[in-house]
Amino acid sequence: MNETTRPLSKDTRKNRRLGAANRDARKAPKEPVLTQIASFVELFVWLLVLKSFFLPLFIIPTGSMAETLAGAHATFTCPNCGYEYKVGFHNSKGPPIVQCPNCRVQIHSKEGRSDGAPLNVKAGDRIVVHGWTFDIGGCFGPRRWDVVVFKNPNEPAVNFIKRLIGLPGETIELIDGDVFVTLEGETTPRPARKTRQAQQALWFPYYDHDYPPKQASSDWAAREMRMARPRWPAYKPRWIACEETDAWKDLDTRAPRFIGAETRRQEIRFVTWPGDNPPPARILDVYGYNSIAREYQFVTDARISTGVAFQAGDGYVELCLSKYENMFFARLTADGDLKLERGAVDSNERTLWGETELTLHDGGAHFALGHADYRVTVEIDGKIVLESNDELYPVTAEQARQASRTFTPPDIRIAAAGVEMELTHLLIERDVHYTSGKMRGAPPNQAPGTGTQGYPVKLDNAYFMCGDNSPGSHDSRAWSEADLGPHLRAAYAEDSYSLGTVPADQMIGRAFFVYWPGFMPLSSKGINILPDLGRVRWIH
Repeated sequence: MNETTRPLSKDTRKNRRLGAANRDARKAPKEPVLTQIASFVELFVWLLVLKSFFLPLFIIPTGSMAETLAGAHATFTCPNCGYEYKVGFHNSKGPPIVQCPNCRVQIHSKEGRSDGAPLNVKAGDRIVVHGWTFDIGGCFGPRRWDVVVFKNPNEPAVNFIKRLIGLPGETIELIDGDVFVTLEGETTPRPARKTRQAQQALWFPYYDHDYPPKQASSDWAAREMRMARPRWPAYKPRWIACEETDAWKDLDTRAPRFIGAETRRQEIRFVTWPGDNPPPARILDVYGYNSIAREYQFVTDARISTGVAFQAGDGYVELCLSKYENMFFARLTADGDLKLERGAVDSNERTLWGETELTLHDGGAHFALGHADYRVTVEIDGKIVLESNDELYPVTAEQARQASRTFTPPDIRIAAAGVEMELTHLLIERDVHYTSGKMRGAPPNQAPGTGTQGYPVKLDNAYFMCGDNSPGSHDSRAWSEADLGPHLRAAYAEDSYSLGTVPADQMIGRAFFVYWPGFMPLSSKGINILPDLGRVRWIH
């Protein structure tokens, strides 16, 4: 048998088959150009349908949802305390005044001034919206505390984005900044408490002790900016001892300490007024994003949080927070016992509301006590471990209305006894406060806003919306007959539409993701080139 007739090996036959297949593939005709173009057109149409009906895209133009979502803004770092915050842009004559939300220092913007703050404009957040879930309804339909997009009742070609706080069939009244709801078929209003995710989004930093101010705001204005009369009263947030003590140390640093393993209970208090023996701090609805040309509202819902590192002793650290006549105490011992108690501000008696035992990792934990929507929560390492309920802490709408007239600020304190420990990342936050009364820019003869305190609104197949930037949001509280859009005037004339509401057929979808971060400056020259990836996030 010669070489040419020798049987082929198995590997040789396999390689020849693969070679033939490759030759056939090379001979296959290419797809015609028109077919390729048609494929791109199909892809474009598919993306267009997806964008239009399932996942529409929007850009936020204004700051009505700050700090949850930002419109056009700049980021500025306060020279007095080092706190970084967003600054909105407003239509006003002359350069705007930038005001730090942490220490209240005011600085003119750089426009038209050589000594002012440089403001580099960033575009608003770009968001993705679920455009189909509302059509399905049921569990996929609109829910309270969702961030939603809808058609502007005043201008149907314009879309708005707000937070949904009232549902069809309900009666809504904003009382002392909280949402009170009377459900369909009921007669008693009750507080509408936020979901966990919504509440986390609506805790706004009020004073961060990682950024202690160098000077009071009035001293800074006089010395640094040569402003003889700043537009904000003297303000200096800080922690002070309630009595003369040697146990509390380093209160003016980022890490206060309690050195008292053999020491009785001693307290420190959060204050904002300069000088000796100041009163408790006033918590106001301040936004660094906003212009300061407005009156501020008192906020009585707050949260205090801090890292606690026990070093010696078997005592405790206690967070204390008041709401009008009630004082709440969260006590954490060095061996992990945790208690939530309630007392009166003028009494030493307490009632136990809950207790539990914890395992403290590395001798410490991140510890928080908060009050919002007439609910008290105690958190350890970001998880709620104790909280109040309606039986422990009942409230009526009339009680809330009466309490709101006292203008009593929350008293925020920290107590310790029998331990050596250090506090870190000490933070005061405030809840969103839905402003009642006349809205900003309203004419002098206009009645208080729809759904505000004393002016409840019934929702018939419609929704009620408010912006997270409560004082800077044009929303359900402010829509009037004068600027009602043509698409709703007939319904209003027929008494089938109520001012300040969004009809169900005007809803577009639920906002759920900031998909494009915008850009941040590459250098001090203010050229926006680098993607600001820190702004990509889920929306809650």
